[in-house]
Amino acid sequence: AVVSTQSTGIFNEVNSRKCHGERNVIKGIFNNYIFVGVILGTSVAQVILIQFGGYAFSTTGLNWYQWLICVAIGAGELIWGQVVATVPKTVIPSGMRLGTQPFTQEEATQARMLWMRSLKRVQHQIRVANAFKRAGHERHRRLSLLAEDGDGGRKMSANFKKTSNNNSTDHISDTKIVDSDV
Repeated sequence: AVVSTQSTGIFNEVNSRKCHGERNVIKGIFNNYIFVGVILGTSVAQVILIQFGGYAFSTTGLNWYQWLICVAIGAGELIWGQVVATVPKTVIPSGMRLGTQPFTQEEATQARMLWMRSLKRVQHQIRVANAFKRAGHERHRRLSLLAEDGDGGRKMSANFKKTSNNNSTDHISDTKIVDSDV
């Protein structure tokens, strides 16, 4: 069932190349190398995940007949796209049409404000994640230096405090490790 859904998605990408009643979705498909790369990459990734995903992705490999059925179901999306393109817009009641009403100025302003607020939240979350990442790297570097010291970090801690009190930077990489009494 998942493979059928994925192949329908791949064929829907092909269908989405043309809109506004245009019929030939295949015309000029190989002129857009990025599109072809995305389709091929998606298809190859899907085959690899299904055939070799096993326990990690809860999949079982398919035989050629099952793949053929899944591709045929997915290709049905191309036929459905042609059916949808055939139906004239005048047949659809105006209450069922989506995206036909223009935004009011107030709605557009509200949408912009929501977008900016969301963008600021994402930027803040990225800053927080980067701060945790930097702190984790710093802690890892300190622990690895302590492990290399061999004395449980007593001398290094003393040297770190001494170096920190001398108005130098308090990064652990600036301290000296003394092994004279080991």
